[in-house]
Amino acid sequence: MRRRSWGAITPVAASRWARRSPLATSPRVTWPVAMTDRTSQGVALGFLAALSWGIYNVGAEIGQTTGFRPADLTLLRYGGAALLMAPLLFLARHRLPPLRKVAVLALLIGPVFALTFNQGFRYAPLSHAVVIGPGMSMLVANALERWSSGIPLSRMRRIGIAILIGGLLIIAADAPAPRNPGGSALLGDLCFVVSGSLWGIYVFTMGRWKLPPVETTASIATLATLVYLPVYLWIWGLPELAPGLWAQQFFYQGVVGGCLAFVIFAATVLRLGGGRAALFSALVPSTAVLLAIPLTGQWPNAIQWAGVAVTTLGLIVSLDLRQRQKALPERTG
Repeated sequence: MRRRSWGAITPVAASRWARRSPLATSPRVTWPVAMTDRTSQGVALGFLAALSWGIYNVGAEIGQTTGFRPADLTLLRYGGAALLMAPLLFLARHRLPPLRKVAVLALLIGPVFALTFNQGFRYAPLSHAVVIGPGMSMLVANALERWSSGIPLSRMRRIGIAILIGGLLIIAADAPAPRNPGGSALLGDLCFVVSGSLWGIYVFTMGRWKLPPVETTASIATLATLVYLPVYLWIWGLPELAPGLWAQQFFYQGVVGGCLAFVIFAATVLRLGGGRAALFSALVPSTAVLLAIPLTGQWPNAIQWAGVAVTTLGLIVSLDLRQRQKALPERTG
C-alpha cells in the first residue's frame, strides 16, 4: 500500500507558513516534542525576563535615591535603548513592524508608562512596586485574554488570582511614612496600578499581533525617544549629576530595562502567548527583593515579606502547570 505524505493528508501543512511549524512533520512523534521544545524555550526566557525586570526595578530604586528624577530615568530607558539598538534598527529597516502598531505599543509602554512607574518610586517603597505592578499586569493580561477568546479561566488560575488579591491586600495594609512631604504611599501604589495595567494591555496586544521581538523593541525605543526628547529638554533639562551615576543608570535603564528585558519578554510572549507570559511576573517580586539586599542594603519588613510571599504563591498557582500538561495531546500508535 502506498504511503501518503502528511502534506497530502492535510493540505494546510504543505503551505509556506506551515512548513515552518512543527505541524509540517508527522504528528506521531515530532509534534509533541516540538511543542515541548517551544514551551521550554518560553519558560526559560520567562525566567530570564523576570530576572532582568528584578534588576531593572532595583536600578530604578537606586536612581531615585541618587538624585535622578522620573523624567531622567525615562529618558535613559528609551534613549539608551534607542542608541544601543540603532545599528539593529538600520539592518532590519526592511522588515520593521507597521508604524501604526509601533505607535500603539509606544503609547502603552512608552514615556507615559515609564513616568508613571518611576513617579511611584517617589512615594512607595520597592516592595510595593515589585508586587502591585506585576500583579496588575497579570490580572489585566489574563482578563483581556479571557474576554477575547471566550474560554473560561481554569480552576487553578482562578484560585491563583484569589491568592494574588490577598497578597495585594497585605501589601496595601503596609503604610510606611511617605518619602516626600505631602505625599502618600497610596499615591505611589496608584502609580504602580496604572503602569501595571498599561503593561498588561501591552502584553495582551503583543500576544495578538505576534511581532518580532528585536525589531519591535528597537522601533518602540526609537519612536518614544523622538517624541519624548524634545519635551524632556523643554520642560526638565539635564540635571547636574556625576558621570558615574549617569553610566550606572544607563546600564540599569537603557541596557537592562530598555533592551534586554523588553526583547527577552517579547520573545517569551511570542512562544507562550500573552496570558501565560504575563504570569512570569510572579518571579519579579522575589528576584527584586533578593537583589535589593546586596545592591541597596534594603531589607523588607515582616508585612512586606508576607505580601511578597503570598502574591508570588498566587501567581505561581495561576500558572496551572498541571493543567498545561494535561492539555498536551497524546499520540499513540
